[in-house]
Amino acid sequence: MAGPYRLRAEDLAARGDAVALVSRGAAVTYAELAARAAAVGEALARAGARPGDRVALLSSGRAHDEPAALAGVLAAGAVAVPLDATAPPARLGRIARARGCRALVLDAAAAGLADGIDAAIGAGLPRVELDAEGRVVRGAAPSDAGGERVAGGERVADGADGVRDVAGAQDVACILHTSGSTGEPKPVPITWAGLDAFTAFCIDLVGLSPADRVLRVAELVFDLAWFDHLATFRAGATLATMTRRDLASGRALRDAVGALAPTVIYGVPSMFMKLVAALPAGGAGAPAAALCPPLRAILFAGEVFPPRELAALAARAPGAALYNLYGPTETNVCTFHRVDSVALDGVSEVPIGLACPYAACALVALDALEADDASGRFIDGPGTGELVVSGPTTVNGGPYRTRDRVERKADGLFYFRGRIDRMVKVRGYRVEPGEVEAALASHPAVRQAAVIAVEDPRLGKTLRGFVALAADSREADDRSLRMYLAERLPPYMVPEKIVALDELPRTSTGKIDYRALSG
Repeated sequence: MAGPYRLRAEDLAARGDAVALVSRGAAVTYAELAARAAAVGEALARAGARPGDRVALLSSGRAHDEPAALAGVLAAGAVAVPLDATAPPARLGRIARARGCRALVLDAAAAGLADGIDAAIGAGLPRVELDAEGRVVRGAAPSDAGGERVAGGERVADGADGVRDVAGAQDVACILHTSGSTGEPKPVPITWAGLDAFTAFCIDLVGLSPADRVLRVAELVFDLAWFDHLATFRAGATLATMTRRDLASGRALRDAVGALAPTVIYGVPSMFMKLVAALPAGGAGAPAAALCPPLRAILFAGEVFPPRELAALAARAPGAALYNLYGPTETNVCTFHRVDSVALDGVSEVPIGLACPYAACALVALDALEADDASGRFIDGPGTGELVVSGPTTVNGGPYRTRDRVERKADGLFYFRGRIDRMVKVRGYRVEPGEVEAALASHPAVRQAAVIAVEDPRLGKTLRGFVALAADSREADDRSLRMYLAERLPPYMVPEKIVALDELPRTSTGKIDYRALSG
């Protein structure tokens, strides 16, 4: 019986002159991508990285170097550890050290950030540097700076870095990191079995084919990007790459879509809202402008799409099939729903739909949530509870308690009803306010810290911080505290505003009263 799908250089090469990557300035064929991936693998071998080792990926330019680096690492049998080029080097260094990364594949623009990572680690990681088109321009000699080795395809110290071994290190394709409630980034291993199930489902769902162009939107640290890359390459489609500058504003995004002519886009609702807002409005009896060129399929995930804004998107993309995909990083996509564009009224909510074919989704009654595991009273019919997921895309196969409150209605469809804990989504990224609080509380002038999410009519959910300062502290203010956090956290985790109070409000039990802060 054949094993799960894996990305292999020979499979890429077999597609020959078909276009694998396209940007505004260049195109890369599948044969060229295969050759560049092989060169990355050879450079990693020279640097001492072996199959099963963890290899960090870092791209500041976000050009063709990133898909070439990813293909090279995965085809070499290594485990990819994507790093967020917008995050401070100290945080990235902690991730690279904790995961025991043996090498770093980067673009030239990220060299300064890589120096900061080395400083945070206290030693230099071997580097494989690529140019913007994904060609290896510089390799490195072997180094003992990295973490634990992998022997015989198995982890040497199972669980030593906080990642439970699933089926041997060779089965893990990548390790993503989400915000962690303990104050440190939380590692989430993604297996080839999970990627096999997910990409096969997505290809079938939207009919992805070599004729398609998939717009690469999400960062590699975000699980949405694994549809962009692996589903695209598996189907033989073309990956249309954008820079971060193309995502900086609605107008830049609109222009990039117009220039790259994608047929499929998978992104977060806030991105689509920004895109629609940048389209010319109708007036004097003229209809509002539609997306041009037209899209064939739009997939969205990561946060709730406001009904009015979703209806606006459907109106601007009249020929596109719309899909609502749901699932935390630990489960990847576990439910899906094809949206009936005709039925959108700008008021009614859209369900998160039905369980994907590979996912077992169950509801645990809310009165069972204090249990130490996922056992308890399961809801068989309509009702509201915590969604629990099992299956190949789920960490360790599950059951995984999502901490999401979900309702199953009489129609059999799931509807998202919010979080049970304090985790929030900011621009599609998962944020544990506790991690931001821990960073804020580490400031020498801060006695106590609290962080909440607030609704912004323009930006969606944003963070707001509250602090009680030490009595002799006069220099800490909103600006200085946010600059302090910017040195420790990625931009989406830095509060838009930090308010100083004499004391933080407390409940009758002495805990921080978050409701009073949000009131």
